[in-house]
Amino acid sequence: MNVTSFVDNNYRYIRSFINRDYGVLAEQIKKEKNILSYYEEKDDLLVGYRIEKNNSVSNIYGFDCYVVRFYFANVSTLHNEYQEMLYQNLLKNLKKEMEKRNGYYNLRIPTHMVDMVKAFNGVFEKPIFCGGTVEEFIFNKQVGQSNRNQLNIFEAERRYLQNNKELLLKMTYESFATYQGQYHISGVTEYQAGKIYENWINDSLSGESGDKIIVAEFENRPIGFVTIGEDDFSVEGILSAVSSENRQLGAYRSMITYIINYAYLRGKAFITSTQFDNFIVQGTWNSLGLRPFYSIYNMHLDYRKI
Repeated sequence: MNVTSFVDNNYRYIRSFINRDYGVLAEQIKKEKNILSYYEEKDDLLVGYRIEKNNSVSNIYGFDCYVVRFYFANVSTLHNEYQEMLYQNLLKNLKKEMEKRNGYYNLRIPTHMVDMVKAFNGVFEKPIFCGGTVEEFIFNKQVGQSNRNQLNIFEAERRYLQNNKELLLKMTYESFATYQGQYHISGVTEYQAGKIYENWINDSLSGESGDKIIVAEFENRPIGFVTIGEDDFSVEGILSAVSSENRQLGAYRSMITYIINYAYLRGKAFITSTQFDNFIVQGTWNSLGLRPFYSIYNMHLDYRKI
């Protein structure tokens, strides 16, 4: 039996993935089970979920929007009828909760849990499939600098960001103009989807998020950036944009190389994510040595009272 554990938090999950030790994660989940909205625990197995209100998205649409994240301890990625039954019970309870707590729900289903996917298909009749994301990583590897155009790559100070904020915002809006994320795919949310990403961009560049920002300059002018988060084990690439006029200069590859080496020098993993269909970005990552460690299906469910 291929026993594993899962938590929908890439900072925490990558530790177990790299160390190949899911027992520690299982014990952590069991100790934290009281923070879950609901869980089923049988023998050594635990399956649960946590419902979180997405306040920023709720404010945009004027109705309650929720994210459902799943937690699994000592489960198998292979099919097991008993395990599938536990998932079914879990999702049936979730369905009852959603029917009582009206709103719009985003369920993040881990793609490698086959019985969870089967159970979901058996419990929910009319989900809205909104694509998915893949998480990739590189650890304990330094990458040769690929800065063929001698770009200036550096961590920007807040004063620099403030002085160049309008240019950075303009660059980012242009980069996201044709972006089609999960909220664009859903017919319920597509009419205001751009606002969600606009707010995300503004928050990321405001300095309030606490994320560091790596900038690429060409001829003393910013042409791209990547925001990064960090804990004691990992550095995460979060939001990125490159000027449409300067994409031939290789700014994105140079910035990701810089961040990989930034993480390496600190003994940390570099992790990042993108949509399934963002093949160009994944190609850049893979050429630098990144590889996937998990992925998510975004399944939306509309339980509003209309």
